[in-house]
Amino acid sequence: MYNNNAFTQWMLSVAVLASALVATEGFAPITSRGHISTIIHHDGVSAFSTPSSSTTNVLNINHHNAPAGIHRTTKLHMADDNNEGPGLGISLFISAVLLYFVASAFAPFLLVAEKPAATDISLGDSVVTRQDGDNKMKNYQSKFDALSPAKIQEKLSNLPVFYLSSNDGAGGLGDNNFYLSFNEAESAAAKVSSGKSVKVTTLDQVMYPLVLKRGTMKTVAKTPVEIKNAREAMENDGQSSSYSLVPSTAAVYGAKDMTLKEGDVPLFVVERLAFAGNDGRPQVPLFTEKGDAITSYSRLRESGGNKLPEEPSLRTTSLFDVLESMEKGTRPAVGQLQFYGNADDVLKADEMSQ
Repeated sequence: MYNNNAFTQWMLSVAVLASALVATEGFAPITSRGHISTIIHHDGVSAFSTPSSSTTNVLNINHHNAPAGIHRTTKLHMADDNNEGPGLGISLFISAVLLYFVASAFAPFLLVAEKPAATDISLGDSVVTRQDGDNKMKNYQSKFDALSPAKIQEKLSNLPVFYLSSNDGAGGLGDNNFYLSFNEAESAAAKVSSGKSVKVTTLDQVMYPLVLKRGTMKTVAKTPVEIKNAREAMENDGQSSSYSLVPSTAAVYGAKDMTLKEGDVPLFVVERLAFAGNDGRPQVPLFTEKGDAITSYSRLRESGGNKLPEEPSLRTTSLFDVLESMEKGTRPAVGQLQFYGNADDVLKADEMSQ
């Protein structure tokens, strides 16, 4: 994939470079009789000449890729006196243009050269795990694999989270936690003062603005009033408030050998397990609970005639680690990762959203 993109950019740059050489040939800084040459810039460069009775050669450069509503025309007066060399300003301009296109033509090849060969990469390499060690992906990073904030938000919207509402008419939160398990949220509501109720939203609504304190980002669905008020309060109090994600008890037990940062959530990956995505590409599922990972593998094994090993090969990672990898592109095909919450919690969230 990278080689094709680099080759395409290189070919386009060479084409533009050749056109620029033709279009700029014979520039001279003085006036004389001749013709009017017009170069019209769209996404590429084209040059043509028309006879003129004018005593001066005029180069009209029409910039059609300027901001909307603006049509710029630059006129350069030239002569066909070959004894005169190009002016200093024009020479510097031409040199800068040529340098830009040469650099942009070869830069992709430098990036490609640093990446592992395509034959050395599998779909299993798309997720950073605690079992990686000093593997071939240790120093991998590519802007081509990094995901946009909108794409990350779309993936986070696949995970439901539960929160406590104060139900006091002010639209406030009952506490500063967001629970990945409905049962955990319900238990928390029972421990605090009466009147608190459990509500549901999705992780994209709270992850960046409240948990990570990195500002409000566009969300997939409408923001609940309690979350909206918490965001505004966070901005007004200088981000002094702190919010945390609370994984389920089962998730914590399944990841008992992991060291997690405060508020982080363990994720479980099964070797050789992938789901079909809506775009036809395979997706690597990241489960919030170990039990769901094992259950999915067992179903896959049964559907395949029990040809796979009886016990799955499990790897562990965390939500913070995966988000960093998505932002920086530290794994190939990181865009094919997908979050999967506990099956019962997903059903409960769907029921509460009706």
